[in-house]
Amino acid sequence: MKLTHKLCAATLLAVLGAAVALPNAVQAAEDPLNWSGKGTIKFTEDDGGDNTIDPTDPTKPIDPENPITEPTVNPAKGPLKVIAVTDLNFGDNKVAPASGNGWEYTAQAAEIVYKNGTKVVSPNFVQFKDTRADNQPNKHTVTAKATKFTNTEKQELKSAQLKFGHVKLINAADQNQVNAAGVPATQVVETDGTTPTTFVTQDAADKGFGQFILQFGDKADSTEADSVKLWVPSAGNKLSTSSGYSSTITWTIADAR
Repeated sequence: MKLTHKLCAATLLAVLGAAVALPNAVQAAEDPLNWSGKGTIKFTEDDGGDNTIDPTDPTKPIDPENPITEPTVNPAKGPLKVIAVTDLNFGDNKVAPASGNGWEYTAQAAEIVYKNGTKVVSPNFVQFKDTRADNQPNKHTVTAKATKFTNTEKQELKSAQLKFGHVKLINAADQNQVNAAGVPATQVVETDGTTPTTFVTQDAADKGFGQFILQFGDKADSTEADSVKLWVPSAGNKLSTSSGYSSTITWTIADAR
């Protein structure tokens, strides 16, 4: 009985020894000095919650307690979005004889208004984003269409054109995301309500991600109040002082994959 008991105990010890030794052998085969854990992260689609980048200093974060209230931010959600645009104010102008074959008027610089009432002069701009993160290139276009300039008496500024100059595209987070070749320095928009004009053609596979400012003029070179013109040909047009004229300018970002 004692011999049997000793043999069983010896056998059990051998089995336990083998069980304990096995993990050590595996660990040694990997690397006894290093071991790894995992880090995990998951992303969901950008569904809004953005605000305008501060056009007076694109590198400066917007103060959440004092956001921009004008221009109004588009409330729609989505990763491909026109966020905000400035109105184009061509001012109050005296009627005068046409110069050459028409009249040209210059848009004032934009006025940015903050929640606390602060107002700051800025170039006119369009802000948009493409934050799609679905393993495909961020290819898109940005276009503009403008309706006819009409007054309350339904008189029109026939064949008028909006002329944009000093056009540049800014991505404050990463300027390498800007495809400069796809942004003409000047552009013309017909005011017929149907013809789209392309301002941004982002067709580069390695660019186009993020939030952008399409800016007309720059405070640095004092062109913020001299970069958007309204051209009215004299042929077929008679200016009226009875009421102001207005047009709706619609900016569109579209997938270009």
